[in-house]
Amino acid sequence: MVGDSGALSPATVGHYGDLRGWIEQVAKLGELLRVSGAHWDAEMGSITQMLTEKSRGNAPAILFDDIPGYPKGFRTLYGHFSSVRRVALTLGLPLEYERKVDIVKQYHARIQSMKPLPPRFVQDGPVLENVIEGGKVDVLKFPVPRHHEKDTARYIGTANCVITQDPDAGWFNLGCYRNQVYDGKTIGCQITEGKHGRIHRDKYFERGQPMKVVVLVGQDPLLFMLAASPLPEGISELDFAGGLRGEPVDVIKGPYTGFPIPAHAEIAIEAEAVPGRVKEEGPFGEWMGYYSDDTVPRPYLDVKTILHRNNPILTCAPQHKPVDETGLLKGIAGSAQIWRALEASGLPDILGVWNHEGGPATRFTVIQIKQRYPGHARNVLHVASNCQGGAYAGKWTVVVDEDVDAGDLDQVLWAMCTRFDPVTDIDLIQKAWASKRDPLYLPGNFNNRVLIDACIPYDMKLKGKFPPVVDVSEELRKRIREKFKNIRFPAS
Repeated sequence: MVGDSGALSPATVGHYGDLRGWIEQVAKLGELLRVSGAHWDAEMGSITQMLTEKSRGNAPAILFDDIPGYPKGFRTLYGHFSSVRRVALTLGLPLEYERKVDIVKQYHARIQSMKPLPPRFVQDGPVLENVIEGGKVDVLKFPVPRHHEKDTARYIGTANCVITQDPDAGWFNLGCYRNQVYDGKTIGCQITEGKHGRIHRDKYFERGQPMKVVVLVGQDPLLFMLAASPLPEGISELDFAGGLRGEPVDVIKGPYTGFPIPAHAEIAIEAEAVPGRVKEEGPFGEWMGYYSDDTVPRPYLDVKTILHRNNPILTCAPQHKPVDETGLLKGIAGSAQIWRALEASGLPDILGVWNHEGGPATRFTVIQIKQRYPGHARNVLHVASNCQGGAYAGKWTVVVDEDVDAGDLDQVLWAMCTRFDPVTDIDLIQKAWASKRDPLYLPGNFNNRVLIDACIPYDMKLKGKFPPVVDVSEELRKRIREKFKNIRFPAS
């Protein structure tokens, strides 16, 4: 096991074109760990958990090679987003932010001003180096992992993009839905109610029609990030990625589905789901840190075509108790969408939003504001809890004042313990949109959630009747930093 040496400064790390280019840039940052000899059966997933569970945003990306039973060069990649700098790299943002909320702010600003750009069809691309059709398809030609010790099957789709098409409007959605392997020609596709891919599938099945699907399991990390993000209805992640990059995503036309498939993808699986055809699916170690116990019959996918590059890289993201490798991804992507919804609702002075990694996802969301009127904090709480970016499976939503860093859990807890009254500063929402990954979800797939107003009461703040905070002024901080330059103070 060796890590890449000779790391360059963040300023020397530049644009990348595909997953392999991204890996090269990560190596330049000194954040790539190469591991040889790990087995597909629980070893790769366990190594990843042991490296990320207490990393606090500083774990490496892990490239596994020399996997027993598979050709050299058939690799797996874990840990895309277990580092703040790799998230920034993926989004094309500066790599030296001191606070996670600053990345969210910059990403939010970017998506506010950019315009989606449709993909560009090309005639050829690396994904067409190998085209396998008909009876020759076999997804187990790749080193598909069994990620956790108590998983009952191998899962090829974890850090993936499942492409579906709306049968009415025609737009393509990319979602991150797990794919259990039953055999070389059959895989699962678990999609939660309310997700765009599920809505598409329901539309086809209600009409008695099969649904074509493309599963990417090796792609530009930006596409994976967007597939796991709550984008608005009707906006394709392919278009969104083009807008963020300022250039369209090159795609080829899938030989079976006709779908747009990224030309530089590592592995693309074309498949079809047929109404009434189901298989038992699960359990799997899921994103809330528990094994899912809803092992039930679910629609599966018949694999029709496999496209892959030479020496393909299978991308993986096993979930485990927080903090896992997708904590930062969910924090940044979801927070930016909540921020966007708050401002779209006309709410002023939103200063920061963060979905805390220990939550995970939207289970513990904090919004930082500058109070402008009575009820401002309550308005923010209810919009953040009910907008698209925050509605799914939320549990705790907290609002804090401008002097509290939304991304710093210690500061948030301080505000909750000193500015919050359990009787007057709490609201409850009942029968909200839940996830069955939650061990306490309610019948019908509902949950209840808590809204916490941890701001200084507006009237006390306005009248200056709340005790002043013990702190060092910005002026004094600056003077001390200039005078004592030999002291390495933590980032403020």
